Formats: sequence, structure tokens, C-alpha cells
Amino acid sequence: MKLQPDNEGYGQDNLYRLSFSQSLSSGRTVGAFVLAIILAELLLFSGNVKGGISLHFLLLISIPLLLSVIRERETVYALQALMLLPLLRLVNVSMPISDASLLLFVVVYIPMLIPVYLMIRHQGLTDVQLGIVYERLVAYIPIGIVLGALLGAGEYLIIGSSYLIPGLSDPFILVFASVVFLYVGLIEEFIFRSLIQVKLEGLFGLTPGLLAASLLFGVMHSIYGEITEMAYIFVVGIVLGYLFQRTRSLPLVAVAHGVANIVLFVLLPLVML
Repeated sequence: MKLQPDNEGYGQDNLYRLSFSQSLSSGRTVGAFVLAIILAELLLFSGNVKGGISLHFLLLISIPLLLSVIRERETVYALQALMLLPLLRLVNVSMPISDASLLLFVVVYIPMLIPVYLMIRHQGLTDVQLGIVYERLVAYIPIGIVLGALLGAGEYLIIGSSYLIPGLSDPFILVFASVVFLYVGLIEEFIFRSLIQVKLEGLFGLTPGLLAASLLFGVMHSIYGEITEMAYIFVVGIVLGYLFQRTRSLPLVAVAHGVANIVLFVLLPLVML
């Protein structure tokens, strides 16, 4: 089945065209922050927790200061989207929960709803711009389920059982599955695809924007401590990002991400017991 792009509102993020020199300068500014976020995550991955957290904190402070003097809207909007990642990491490491429990997923992602909502309001983003569209959803859901199952199985083979959620009781399984499907996957896709990828595409172009967003998606999984995991998630980011790029359907990629999480954290651990 050929996926048809939803082009309505596709170019809305490019309403404020910059001159070539302005675009180049804006691209360099945003690119520098992309590289800084990657460096912060690599520091965490290497065991330099203090250095990684300090850099994330510096980014979180410096971006708002920079926004006070930047006038190009594309740059402002892109930096606002990127600011979510240092915030996400700082919220993550500040939680007094050391294991990957259901509570950790909830307490990390609930606070992220506030800046995401404020960003949407400030930028005046519409449902179409965010990819919240339901055309062809009946056709997209089976695609998302199949793709998500394949991606989740691949990730399970890479990270192994030592990183999975231990000791799930039967009543708890359904609750956890609901959280990872409707909550974690949806919010991550919202942040990385609807916000970050779209803004980077507006500055760098479709392919560079897709690759940059996917690279950020991969390195933000540095907490697993496996380079193969980050590389795999980078590829997953390209797959989901390209799917979103072609369809501009957030429900499609959210279903794929949610199913992948259920296969990874619930179904395969139960089957492999």
C-alpha cells in the first residue's frame, strides 16, 4: 500500500522565509545546540555524569537567554523544541528512582506535558501541523502494528532481558502496557517527530532534518549504556521519522512506537520466561 502524504499545512513552518545569509547563520546556531546535546548524552554514556548533566543544565539556561535576542522565528521555534531534551534529561536524572519501573515512566513524562503544551500555545501550532490527523487511519493502524512489532522484536534482541521491567504481576501488566503504549510512545513521538523533526526540517531541509532528529532520538537512549542500542534507536528514528515525513500522521508513528514498547517490555519478556 502506498502511503500518501498529508500535505495540508506541510509548509506552515516555512511561512517566515529567511534570506540565505540569515538561514545559514540560523542553521549554524541550531546545529551547534544539536551537537551540544549529543555531546552531553555521550558524556553521560561514557560515565561522566557530572559533565553530561552540567552541559545539559548549561544548555537549558543558555537557550532562553539566546531566545531573548534572536528574532528569526524559525530559529526561535527550533531552539524551543530542542530545549525539551535537556529538560527531559534533567527531569529524568533528578527522580529518586533508580530502576526502569512504571513509576519512573510516569513521573518523568508527566512534567514534560507542561512545556510541550506551552510551546504549542506560544507557536500557535495547529493539529495538522502537529500531525494530529485521522485521514486513512484505518489503513495506517495495521501498518503501525506490524512495523512496531518488528521494531520491538529487534530492540529486544539487542538490549536483552537485563534491561526489561522485572517482576510484573498479572494485574500490573495491563496497566503497564497501557502506559507504554498510550503515554510514553505518544509523548516521545510528539516531541521528536511533531516538534523537533519538523523544526529541523524547516531549517536544514527534509533529509538533514530527519537525520538530525533521528540522531538526537538515538543518543537520548544513552541511559541503556549500550552503543548498539543507541545505533539501533537511531535507525528506528529514521524509519519512524521517514514514515512521519511521508504521511504527517502522528497517530501512525505513535501506534508503531507504542506497539514496539509493548513487544519489548511486555510480550517478549512474558513469552521468553
